[in-house]
Amino acid sequence: MTFKGEIGKKLPFFLDKIQYYINCGMVKYLSSFLILLSITVNSQTELKFNLASAPFLVPNIGIEVKISERLGYQLDTSASFYNNIEGSPFHMTQIFNEIRFYPKNKKNKRSFFIGAHVGYGMYNLRLPRWIANISGSEYKEEGSYQYGRNAYYGITIGKKIPLKNQKFNLEIFIGGGSSQSNYKYYNKDEKRIFAITNYKRKFNKSGEELPYRGGLMLIYKLQK
Repeated sequence: MTFKGEIGKKLPFFLDKIQYYINCGMVKYLSSFLILLSITVNSQTELKFNLASAPFLVPNIGIEVKISERLGYQLDTSASFYNNIEGSPFHMTQIFNEIRFYPKNKKNKRSFFIGAHVGYGMYNLRLPRWIANISGSEYKEEGSYQYGRNAYYGITIGKKIPLKNQKFNLEIFIGGGSSQSNYKYYNKDEKRIFAITNYKRKFNKSGEELPYRGGLMLIYKLQK
C-alpha cells in the first residue's frame, strides 16, 4: 500500500477520534490544562510523566501547581487508543482534579502527601479475559465491549523522592475510592446485550469502591 493510501485508510479513524473528543468535552479539559500551564510559568510548577503506564502505551501526564507551603493543585490526564484487544476496542480517557496536602516534616520539604480528587472518564473497551476470569465478570463473549462514562471520587496517597539533579524528582502514588459508571454493553454484531428493562434509562449503571490509579511519576520542576 502506498503512503498516500495508508493515510487515506487511517484518516477516518482520526477524524472520528477528533469528533469523539469534541462531543465528550475533552477539548475543553485539555484547553484548561494548557491555560493552567501558561499562567503558572512564573510559579513553582511541576510537569509529570507516568513511567509505569508508558510501557503499556497508556500515556499519563500531569501538572502540579504550588498553592501554599502545604497545599498543591494537580491536574492530570491519561488515554489509550488500542483498536483491538481480543477482538474488541480498548479506548479510554481519564482526567483528574486533585488538591494535595503535604504534612510538615523534619527537613521542611514536600515529601509524603495525601490528596482528595474528583475525576471523569470515558471508555469503549472490553476487560481482558484474565481480568474477567478473576473478577467473575459475565462480559466474556469474544468481540463484545462496553461503551460508557465514569465518575471518580476518592483520595490519593504518595511520596516524592528527590534525585541528585534538583530539577527532577520521582513520585510514587496510588489512589482509589468510588467509581460510578453509566454504560452500554454490545456484542460483536453491535447489538446491545444485558440491557436494562427500565426504558426510561438509556444506560446501565454500576458502582464500586476500588483502587483505580497509581504509578511512578517522573517530575520536572519548572522553578526551584
